Amino acid sequence: MYEFWLVWNPAGLNPKHKHLTAEAATTEAERLARANPGNRFYVLHALEYREVNDMQRVVLLKDGRAPF
Repeated sequence: MYEFWLVWNPAGLNPKHKHLTAEAATTEAERLARANPGNRFYVLHALEYREVNDMQRVVLLKDGRAPF
């Protein structure tokens, strides 16, 4: 995974595009701000993420038969 930046407007939809540089995200935030006067566009930098992977498989049948 590589670091990335997002442009977010609290009054709009969730961001969907990952910018690979801060400069690209800033340029997009400026473009959106000009196109939408009075709205704020934040440049957000993703620093970390968390992921849980704890799927567990439990087999309840033994040799195709119930164990009771």
